[in-house]
Amino acid sequence: MSINNRFAVDQNKTKRYGQYYGGIDFEVNEAVSAKVFANDPSKPPVGEFIIGNRNFEVTIDELELIEQTARDARETIMKRYRLGLMGHLS
Repeated sequence: MSINNRFAVDQNKTKRYGQYYGGIDFEVNEAVSAKVFANDPSKPPVGEFIIGNRNFEVTIDELELIEQTARDARETIMKRYRLGLMGHLS
């Protein structure tokens, strides 16, 4: 099961929002048994995080770290922008 349905993404959006926009997705590992997940949800690979043409098998803990890292990166960039610390193109 694909979360973002990356195959249905309009490629014009990819041009507008960035080269990886249409290739960011998550494929759920439907083979993980409920019993294994219940015993230790941090251990089994719960799916594949996809960016561009690369697939990364990840656990639930790794997904949480990816989420936190993306949130922190966005917050840092926005703070730098508001403070005028972003580089200048010439």
